[in-house]
Amino acid sequence: MMKIEEYNMEYNEKNLPLAKWLIDKTNTKDYRIGNLLGMKHPKVDGDLLKIVGGREELVRQAKVLERIPALGGDGYLHFDWREMNTDITRIDYRVEVIPGLCDLIGVIDPRERQLQAITRVCKLQEDVSGSCLFAYCNHVLEQLNKGNTKELFKAEDEEFLKCLKALADLKEPEWKRVFSSKVFEKKNDITPSKVFERIYQGAVIEALKYSPQYEEGMSDDEILAAHGILSYSQTLEWKGAVEYCMTDRNGTAIEKKIDTSLNYYGTVLNAQTLEHAVPNLRNSVEKIIVIENKANYESMEYDPKVLYIFCHGYFSPKEVRFLQMLMKTAPEEIQCYHWGDMDYGGIQIFLYNEKNIFPNLIPWKMDVLSYKAALENEKGIKLCSEKQKKLEALNAGKLEVLKQCILENKMEIEQEMLI
Repeated sequence: MMKIEEYNMEYNEKNLPLAKWLIDKTNTKDYRIGNLLGMKHPKVDGDLLKIVGGREELVRQAKVLERIPALGGDGYLHFDWREMNTDITRIDYRVEVIPGLCDLIGVIDPRERQLQAITRVCKLQEDVSGSCLFAYCNHVLEQLNKGNTKELFKAEDEEFLKCLKALADLKEPEWKRVFSSKVFEKKNDITPSKVFERIYQGAVIEALKYSPQYEEGMSDDEILAAHGILSYSQTLEWKGAVEYCMTDRNGTAIEKKIDTSLNYYGTVLNAQTLEHAVPNLRNSVEKIIVIENKANYESMEYDPKVLYIFCHGYFSPKEVRFLQMLMKTAPEEIQCYHWGDMDYGGIQIFLYNEKNIFPNLIPWKMDVLSYKAALENEKGIKLCSEKQKKLEALNAGKLEVLKQCILENKMEIEQEMLI
C-alpha cells in the first residue's frame, strides 16, 4: 500500500483540484479552532464541476482519492457513485480526512497554519513584554484564537514580526530610513533603507494604534514619532522670552545661557538641540499661548509678556520633553492657553496638550461665541458623518460645550480661516 507521502511528487492543488476544493470547503472558523468534527455531505453542482475541470475530471480525481487507503479507507472519504461509476452526485467525508488531503497536495492544513501563527505571536509577545506593542499582540492572539484570518498573513511574515521586535527594542529615536537599514535586507529590488516605508509602514502604524501612546487623530508621522521612528525633522518653534543652556556629552549643563527674547520673529530648535537643551522661562512672561496652525502663529507679533508656541499638531517626544522641563520653571499662577481648530482634531490636540504638558490649559478663541461668529462669516466646513460619530463618543472636557455646538450645527471651523 502506498502512503500519502509517496503521492506528493505526483499530485498538487493544480492537478488535483478536487482535494483543494474539499479543503477549502472545510476551512471555516470552527475548523481552524478545532471545533469542527464529524461527517460532511457536499453535493456535486455546476460550480464544483467548473472548478475540477468537468465531469470526467471529477470522476478521475475521485478514483485517485479512493485508491489511497489513508483517505478512502475506514469511511473517511466516500463518493456516491451513479451510472456504473461514471457519475457522482454527492461526496461524504469526515473532517478528520483534511490533514491527509493537505499532505497529499502539499499545502499546509488550515488548522495547523492557525496554530503556527499563534505560536509565532506568542513568542513575539514574550519578546515585546512591557512595550507599546504588547496590546497589539493581545489583539492578534484574540483574533487567531477565534479562528479569524485577518491578522494571519501578518503573523506569518517573519520580516514584519522582526520589524515589530526591533521597534519595541528601540532605546532612542531613530530616523525612519536608518531604522529600515538596520532591520531589513534588500527586498524585491527595494534598497534596505526604503523597505520599511514601501512595504511595512502601513501595517506597523495599524499595530501602533493599539499602543497606550496613540491618540485618536494622530497623523502617520506623528504615530511613528511617538514611538521612536522619525520621518521628519523634529523642530520646536516659539516667539517669546525663553532661556536655555546646553548639556555636554555627560549630560552636565553648561553655564552659558542663550536668551531668545531678542528673536522677535521667532526661534526654531532642531532635534539635536531639543535633546540637549535645558530651558527656563523668563520672569517677564505672564502668559503662554499654544497655537496649532502655522499661519496663525506667524501672524502673532512679539510681546515680552507672552510666549507663543507653534503646535503644528501633536508635539513629538523631544518637544514634549523640552516643554515639560520648561513648565517646571514656570510660576504656578501662569496662564496657559490653546488656540486650535474648532473640530474633532483640534479638540483632541487640546486634550493631549492638557494631559501631557499644560495641566491647567485654557481654550482660547475656541468658545461658542467665536464659533458662531465664524459661522456668520461663512467660515464653516461641513462635518462629515465619520467625524460626527467620533465627536459624539468623545469626552471633550473643557471643550464639551463647543463640541455640542459643532454637532448641532454640523459644521467645523479651521483656525486659518480666522486670521
